[in-house]
Amino acid sequence: MEIRRDWTNLRKVGRSSQVSSRRCAGVRAEFLNSTIEAHEVAKIERALHAGELDILYVAPERLLQQRTLDLLHTVNIALFAIDEAHCVSQWGHDFRADYLRLAILANAFPTVPRIALTATADPTPHTKLSQFRGLSTVV
Repeated sequence: MEIRRDWTNLRKVGRSSQVSSRRCAGVRAEFLNSTIEAHEVAKIERALHAGELDILYVAPERLLQQRTLDLLHTVNIALFAIDEAHCVSQWGHDFRADYLRLAILANAFPTVPRIALTATADPTPHTKLSQFRGLSTVV
């Protein structure tokens, strides 16, 4: 249990640093996950609707919520990039079941390209990723 809590905090820091580094490069970026307070979520959603964001990082657990899917249907999406995609592997130490459910993006957003990205995949998750219906690219 303690390991899981530490890993969650590490992911939070990782997403925050990704957003910070994008902002330093002039990219308008935000992220949505379970660590964000409600008033911050509202601020980010307003920025998204106003076209003030170039990149929105969304944790799979958050993305799969109906409220988030409904929000995303109200804006133009250029691409879904599924990062840390090796988490689809049930045999990996980073397995997260919500990654398996991301295949719903093909039905929910059929015209939006989807790519899966990972730096640590061995052949097992790569094969699993390739089975995602409608996945444009596995990198």
